[in-house]
Amino acid sequence: MRKYYYVKKEVNKMIFRKKKKTTESPSPIDTIIVIGNGFDRWQGLNTSYADFQTYYHEHLDEILKRLHIKKHKYISPDGTAEEWSDVELIYGDPFEPGELDNEFWNNFENSLADIDAERLNLFFGKERSDLKDMRRSIRNAKRILTEAFCGWIATISITEEDAGYQFGDNCVFINFNYTDTLRKRFGVDEMREFHIHGEATDKKSIVFGHNRHPQEPETLLAQMGGRFWGLHLVDEILYETDKHCQDNIQILCMFLAMNGVMCEEIKDIYVLGQSMSPVDIEYFDFLMKCSKVPSLYNAEEESGELEAEDELDELDELNQRMQFIIDEIGYHNTANENAANAMERWQQREQAARNEQYSKEFLKMFGKPAKTELDSVKVAPRTEDAKWHISYFGDTDKEWKEIVMKELGCGNYQLYPSIDECISKWKK
Repeated sequence: MRKYYYVKKEVNKMIFRKKKKTTESPSPIDTIIVIGNGFDRWQGLNTSYADFQTYYHEHLDEILKRLHIKKHKYISPDGTAEEWSDVELIYGDPFEPGELDNEFWNNFENSLADIDAERLNLFFGKERSDLKDMRRSIRNAKRILTEAFCGWIATISITEEDAGYQFGDNCVFINFNYTDTLRKRFGVDEMREFHIHGEATDKKSIVFGHNRHPQEPETLLAQMGGRFWGLHLVDEILYETDKHCQDNIQILCMFLAMNGVMCEEIKDIYVLGQSMSPVDIEYFDFLMKCSKVPSLYNAEEESGELEAEDELDELDELNQRMQFIIDEIGYHNTANENAANAMERWQQREQAARNEQYSKEFLKMFGKPAKTELDSVKVAPRTEDAKWHISYFGDTDKEWKEIVMKELGCGNYQLYPSIDECISKWKK
């Protein structure tokens, strides 16, 4: 997790902007533009996961040497001697290691959550020395992939050209890419652009991974030893390779607040070249809730739920969480509803504590909030949902995005067969 490193960076940028532009009146922001990988590919950049796969294979030996990691020797059934890295052992089949198939690379981020804990335990064994080897291999796999991914991102070079579009001052940008395409080809002020997963120029800021295991590892598993420690090791690496979307959303909220973005004023949301895949769906759920007319809810029911949660037996909750990890991560790949609910409650409590800490850090870095022009601004409540404008690539992508918008409960949207058509109103 980035903890507060990126928070501080973004806050400092905003403070600098405030000092530099004191004479300017802030423009009302009514448009949010979401930028995805398809946007860079539209601009002719080689940023697909297939490109990352090529880089990985071409530079693997160099990366291993730099990290001082040795390959594992493996004798195939036909007697052929082969060598494989920890990546193939952990994310492939440890009993028959080989090159990761294209499905792994095509779904790279989601694939990081697909670790077969049972096979790893059988392969490495359950003795303490065996589990230490397993831990080392898991750690090494993460180190190798991180080094390869960051190295690949750093190779993406963008020429400065005029793309032929001019976005208005009423726009802010949520950029899922690591590149500075918006600045170099569209003249976008960096203060209006938020790189939600980091920037290529700043290795520490880069985030990649899945969104299927945001809860912290269950330490009791490690204390139980044997195969349970093996489960803990997998539990731990799944947590470390999670994007922690809710933490990133907290930072996004700070960015929007410091740009004076008010939810009630958002009229349009553009999604350009973003697949809206399950790994990023939490971000779109957040934006959807921000840009819809608030629905009424039953406060008495919510209060009842909280009271019921307070009465939960702590030991039973722990047992349910343990069962979730054993079933979901370990050996059955299914978890009963009670176990899943217990894990969700635990994750929500963890996240609430982190959110509070983020808020404290934000206020501390920004200083004691003073009265600003925005404090006196009265914004009328939202009367209609913001409209979504979404580009798609091919029929399959179109069908998927229709499904996503339905699942998110949004009926006010329009799909466009190209980015050019989607943003035609900003063409010079």
